Amino acid sequence: MTKAVPTPKSRSKPCSRKSTNSIQLSQPVADIEIKITMSKVPSLNQFYSSKHWIVRKKAKDKFTEEVLEQLATHDKTRFKTITATLRHNYGYDNDNCIMAIKFALDALRKWGGIEDDNTNFVTKVEISRDHELTKNTGQVIFFGKGVLC
Repeated sequence: MTKAVPTPKSRSKPCSRKSTNSIQLSQPVADIEIKITMSKVPSLNQFYSSKHWIVRKKAKDKFTEEVLEQLATHDKTRFKTITATLRHNYGYDNDNCIMAIKFALDALRKWGGIEDDNTNFVTKVEISRDHELTKNTGQVIFFGKGVLC
């Protein structure tokens, strides 16, 4: 007997019906990729060792805005599921770079690109060091199936 899996409820606004694209809202786009360049984010250790919560909030706000500015240059997209990949040259261990992914996913959700950043929508996260990137920068790549709004 197969068990039905409940569909997660949307926490963000649906895509606007107004679009500069010729693609219909309901027409699926097979593959969509968005690349975001990020300046050096605090390491996970630095982020949580901050003395006060307001320091963490200011960092989150700064990097969320950095990502939102770049997302604004892309066609409005609503992903069904995504893989989030970080290529970085921060000088941190890979596990300490997770804040770049966190800030980028929070901004993507705020922008309306995903309904939520849980595992129903973000199916995979990858982090790797890339010495060919400019020092102290990272690139977050969102890749998945979705629709242009």
